[in-house]
Order: sequence, then structure tokens, then C-alpha cells
Amino acid sequence: MGLHHGQVLRILHDEGPNSRAILARRSKLSATTLTHVTAQLLADGSVVEEEPGASGGLGRPALAIRLLPDAHHVAGVHIGAGLVQLTVTNLLASPKAAASFEYGLPNTSPEALTTRIADEIERLKAVSGVEDLLGVGVGVPGPVDAGQRSILASINTGWRNLPLAGMLERRTGLSVVLEHNVSAMAVAEARFGLGRNVAAVLFVYLRSGLGAGLVVDGMPFRPGGHGAVELGHIQISQDGPLCSCGNHGCLESYVNERVLMRSLGSEGSAPADLLMQLERTASWKPTLARLTDSLAIAISLLTPDLIVFGGHLGDAPDSLFSHLREHLPPRVMPHMREILRLERTSFGSQSGPIGGAAVALDHFFYSGARL
Repeated sequence: MGLHHGQVLRILHDEGPNSRAILARRSKLSATTLTHVTAQLLADGSVVEEEPGASGGLGRPALAIRLLPDAHHVAGVHIGAGLVQLTVTNLLASPKAAASFEYGLPNTSPEALTTRIADEIERLKAVSGVEDLLGVGVGVPGPVDAGQRSILASINTGWRNLPLAGMLERRTGLSVVLEHNVSAMAVAEARFGLGRNVAAVLFVYLRSGLGAGLVVDGMPFRPGGHGAVELGHIQISQDGPLCSCGNHGCLESYVNERVLMRSLGSEGSAPADLLMQLERTASWKPTLARLTDSLAIAISLLTPDLIVFGGHLGDAPDSLFSHLREHLPPRVMPHMREILRLERTSFGSQSGPIGGAAVALDHFFYSGARL
């Protein structure tokens, strides 16, 4: 029955309130099954029954079933290289509270990190007034196993085969699911942001490294079952600089925080306006050219309808978007030129933790698994 609950919940999320008759048609469930499903959802408090708006027709219109966004909540966590962001959201991924903290690499152990994350989740519950959470979704800096329990390999942190979900479950008492962190951001845009009703959404994110995540027909694209689209490791020069992956001349070896900061003659933490500052240097045009080359390859291989940019790319100057909108279309197949859209993330600096929350909502609520 869980699958049936998930079907109905997704319809209510995507389309808004609907009568039982419409829900039965849309879900292809029998009237009897739909009645049982809605009765359980009403008893659970996830939905409410209400009078529809005025229809102008004869007779009393059928009652509508509506999702209650604040009926349940989840926690979303984004783990980057040296930064953790957290949020508690409702069923529409609207944040109720948020927090962040930095941690040192390689000095902070995974055990210490999960303890701090668990403490922050408890604090966010108190701040938001949320007593119970359905679960926790964690965006992690690397590919995950097919069961979404372990980080397989994270170049920037050095973690390998780390069973992070179980570690965090023991500290929080909550169910935990993992996803590659940029794939989680793509899920958030596809479910709750710019990518709703878009067939294929590619999210491109620049911080310490350059990553990408893809959602196709509402489902994360998980090549090899691991959830990572390695845009940053497209090789654009055979004799280029050594990349963190061990190869030479990857896009990420030219476009990452550390390299771009060196172009500014600076070191340390990157400012929020990193690309705004880079625009005023001689490194700007080569950076645009390399990014354009790699995106053209990715578009030809993955055929996204929408590319969403986050991190430093989401805060980039308008000239980056003008350049891409002018120079990408001639580089891709003709059928892609008219449909391709390029946009900044709709979640700003919170795209990471909201991505974690979106993964948790998919896994623990909209799948119907909890019922």
C-alpha cells in the first residue's frame, strides 16, 4: 500500500487539491483502493478534506483532498569540504530553521562530525518548534552506494566506504538517507524549484570543486548507481595541471575555489563575490571558455532542458549567463538550441540543505514508505 500512498501524495503536491474521483483517475487506482488510501492519509494528518472553490455547477461539488504542508517535517544536511549547512523544512521544502558550521580537514573525524550534526539537528528542532522528524536527508561530497547508506569515495575529504547513514542514525535516532550533494540540489530544483514539470534538470555547482547532478523525469540520474555526474572531471587538456582525481587537465583543475583565488592573488576562504572579482581580471575569459567547452559536452551527452547554477556560479555576474546563452547554442544539437534554459538556483545559498531535505521528503514521505 505504500506505493499507492506515494502516488496520491505526489499528485497532491504537484497539482494541488483534487477530488477523490480525479485522484482515482490520475493515480489509476480503483475507487475502493483510493478510499482506503485517503482514509489512512486523513487519519495520519497528512491531508485534509475541504470544500472546493465555487464551481458554478449544479448540485454540491465533491469534497477536495488537500496536502497539509506542516503536517510533517524533515531535516536536510549539506556536507561540503569544510562546511556543513542544515535546515528543517515542511513537506514543501520550506525552511523552518537553518544553521551552518565549518569544520577542519583532515583534523575533524567523521565521528566528531556526525556528533556535531546530530547536536545541530536537535537545536534546530527546538528553534523551529518541530517535535518529530520523518528522517534526515544528507547531501555528501562524493558518490554513494546503491542503498544510499555509505559514501564510496570523497576526494576532497579523503573518506572512502564511510557508512555515514548508520553513524548518523545512531546519534540522532532518526532514519537517514544519503545522496551525492549536487544530485540532491538537482532533486530540490526538480521537485520544488525551477525544474517542476521539466523533463531533465542539470544542476551545476561550484565551491571547493565543480560538480553536477541530473534529474530525469523526476528521478535522480545515478550513473553506475552512485549518483554523480562528473562534469568537473571532463578532461579539456591532456597536458594541463594535475587534478585532485589524479588525471591531468580536468575542468576542475582550472575552475575551483583555490585556483580562482590564486588568479586574484589571494588565499584562504573564497568571498561570496568570487566570480564578480574574477570578472575584472585576465583569467575571466579563459574561465568562461573552459566552462563553455565542458558544458557543451555535457549537454550533448545528457540533453538537459534546464541547467541550474549554484554556489559561486549562482552568484556569478550577468556576463557569465550572457556569454553562455550566446555561445552554448551553436555548440549543441539543433533540437536543443530552442529548449535549453540557463538559470540561477531558486534557493540561493540554501540549495545544499534544501537538497538534503528534498531527498528526505522523496524517501520518507512522497514514496509512501512510512504508511
